[in-house]
Amino acid sequence: MIKGFIILLQFMTRIPIPVKIEYDEEKLGKSIKYFPLVGLIIGFFLFTVNFFAGKVIENRQITAIVVIMAEILITGLIHIDGLADTADGLFSYAGKEKMLEIMKDSRIGTNGTVALILYFLAKTVFLSGVKPEYILLYPIISRMSTSINAGLGEYARKKGMSNEIIEKNDKKDAVISILITAVLSFVILGLKGLIVLALAILFILFFMKNVKKKIDGITGDTMGASLEITAIIVLFAGIILK
Repeated sequence: MIKGFIILLQFMTRIPIPVKIEYDEEKLGKSIKYFPLVGLIIGFFLFTVNFFAGKVIENRQITAIVVIMAEILITGLIHIDGLADTADGLFSYAGKEKMLEIMKDSRIGTNGTVALILYFLAKTVFLSGVKPEYILLYPIISRMSTSINAGLGEYARKKGMSNEIIEKNDKKDAVISILITAVLSFVILGLKGLIVLALAILFILFFMKNVKKKIDGITGDTMGASLEITAIIVLFAGIILK
């Protein structure tokens, strides 16, 4: 389990790990249920950046941009790339195979560009208006979305890197991930944390259902898109709930 978690950290973040462990797809797949714990590490880092940046910078929008830059630094663009690819594919109004082909294309299209612009605008606005606790919480809940997708979804392609992750997860793994997230959400925000979690789960299931209608399953890109949009949902809920 420890080896799997370290591989998960190495694969899903840019956090330097002083332990050398050989990459193993099977261990990565089995460790996905612990992804919210990786989110806790990321969230603590962003919470700290927000705290110290807020001491130096009075403008909340600029502080929000600093937090976003810090998040990109610690996670890279792996999930954001999935958001852009998913927008290009699903909004192409093409057939299933063509959508999958578009999503696999490394080039970004108009739909992906607009999606990223809206994503970063929304994230900047929401980060500048939420309580610090939500900055700790959103990386946790958003990474739970990957566990739910992997545990409940089916792979849309015949083969691919994300197939191993999906094959090694089932409903039980999704439930474990949800329980881990529920405990962390309650510790951080109490009852409000559980309300935000419930809203996030509803969105994740809704998103999965609509993706399945279009491409008969999920892909690594759609899991990345689900993660990033779930983060926005959590931050938006933080604006509403105060």
